[in-house]
Amino acid sequence: MKPAKMCKISITGHKDQLQKTIDTLYRLKLFDIQTYDGELDTGNPFDEAEEFSQMLVDTRSLLSTLPEAEGTGSFQLSQLANDIETVKEKVDEFERKQAELADEKRDVKTQLDFLKKLKGAKISIEDLEGSDTLETFVGKFDKEELEEATDHDLYEVFEGKDLNLLAYRKDRGMQEVLREIGATETKPPQIDYTGDLEKVLTTLKNRRDGIKSDLDSLQEEYREYARKWRPKLEDAESFLTERVEKAEAPLSFATTDSTFIAEGWIPHDKFNELGEELHRATGGKIHIQEEQTDEEPPTKHENNVAVKPFESLTDLVSVPRHNEIDPSFLLMLTFPLMFGFMIGDAGYGLTTLAVFYGGYRLFPAASEIFKSLMYASIATVAFGLAFGDAFGYVIFGHHSQLASATGIHLFEQIPILFHRAEHLGDVFTLSVVIGLAHVNLGYLVGFYNEFMKHGLKEAFLEKISWILLEIGAFAWYVFGAQVGAPVLLISLVMLYVGEGVEGMVEIPSLLSNILSYFRIFGVSVAAVSLAAVVNAMADPLFGMGNAVGFALGTVVLVVGHVFNTFVKIMEGFLQGIRLHYVEMFTKFYEGGGRKYAPFGGTE
Repeated sequence: MKPAKMCKISITGHKDQLQKTIDTLYRLKLFDIQTYDGELDTGNPFDEAEEFSQMLVDTRSLLSTLPEAEGTGSFQLSQLANDIETVKEKVDEFERKQAELADEKRDVKTQLDFLKKLKGAKISIEDLEGSDTLETFVGKFDKEELEEATDHDLYEVFEGKDLNLLAYRKDRGMQEVLREIGATETKPPQIDYTGDLEKVLTTLKNRRDGIKSDLDSLQEEYREYARKWRPKLEDAESFLTERVEKAEAPLSFATTDSTFIAEGWIPHDKFNELGEELHRATGGKIHIQEEQTDEEPPTKHENNVAVKPFESLTDLVSVPRHNEIDPSFLLMLTFPLMFGFMIGDAGYGLTTLAVFYGGYRLFPAASEIFKSLMYASIATVAFGLAFGDAFGYVIFGHHSQLASATGIHLFEQIPILFHRAEHLGDVFTLSVVIGLAHVNLGYLVGFYNEFMKHGLKEAFLEKISWILLEIGAFAWYVFGAQVGAPVLLISLVMLYVGEGVEGMVEIPSLLSNILSYFRIFGVSVAAVSLAAVVNAMADPLFGMGNAVGFALGTVVLVVGHVFNTFVKIMEGFLQGIRLHYVEMFTKFYEGGGRKYAPFGGTE
């Protein structure tokens, strides 16, 4: 439950052993380099650093542009620079052609949209333009209103589907008339063709289809090109990343004319392994020693495979310090239970499990978080079975709706341990009990942290005083002031001695912390109600007794319960994790550590 014990070491050797030392450290993935900040000079990067860095930037730029493609491939370092240039030129060409086609597609669409509105006007494209003696107006206006508003007879209106074309002898008076009748003008776009409007429309539609075909062909060619080059570039990126990290490592080391000194942190139990490997690689020509220091080491989580997915949830709020309990274990114990209790439905447990599994496969960067949420889904299924609920229907017990629907009376024989929907008042009380247990678990963990940092007395005064305060309040309520008042007085004195005035001021927050657990009751009620609403909407449709009713009822159930699944995920996660971060962690968790980042590793 505590982070791994770390030790700071220094590695000193002749510069001719620098490359071997760096290669070994990178391979072992144990050494968290601490950048040197002292009176000595820092080292220079290896000669290849600049060249490889530039190639790495170019490679990553190409990978960010190339379409995703699966496959395998390897690169040749001697050809890499030329390959990068070749691929870059080809990618630029693909991008340019795509952009040109996209621009043309947009222009053709604009022309088509405009001319479709004039469809039926029986005009040519040239009619849209004026002449030395004629003006044109394209827009929306009422032909009859125009006739009534003007005595000008030297004009003609060509009526289209949604727009009209007005051609008239140049006359300022006509513009005034158009304003009076509220005509709205639409400026024609640049039309790339001439001739009859209907024929131009056909030509533009053909061109639109041609552009789509050209784009499809180009994109398929682009994907094929990506399938050839992307795997090679990914292989090159991996290689270049390693070489650049190694080449730039000396920048963090102290150096003299002939020696180097590297300082950093490793897990304490890996000291001998690291020493043996480095001595083997360098022929014993380096010196390693453990440094005595008061500096705070980085934090390396040290949990088993069951707890490891919850480390991401811990780090979301803050990385634990090296000398405090890692709350990932507590999250593994209580977060899934809290989530499962609030949702408490076997059907939604399965649908949320499917969603989290999908996230686990689709988003590798967040896979650990989704894995931890799958624990919560399994707990939801378990509570759902205990409550006898699936998608809001009662599945077990003597009034099993599942048994009625299927005719399988075995479901009626399975007892419901606690039918939450019928005992929401008990859930209300249970929420407070959970709150008390959860908050006081936080105080007990805080007691341990304080005991390890400052000793028994401080731990007792700062943490046990809060528990004693709660006992005193409870005793006053149950047995009266004669019993409760002395306990309360002792707890207040302890609290004042332990935390001073700040502790006294914080007393009301304890009540708000515990009351905050009514969220469990609120989400539970919402979970039951939302499922019931969907089922109530679907039941009348099923009651129609025909195929249409059955189809509509099924659609309502599927859409409604899918919607409910995401609502319950949001509510269960946000409220559950908030109760941990805000109400519990504040009782013991300091955080603010720096995560262990071994050279060459990903942790």
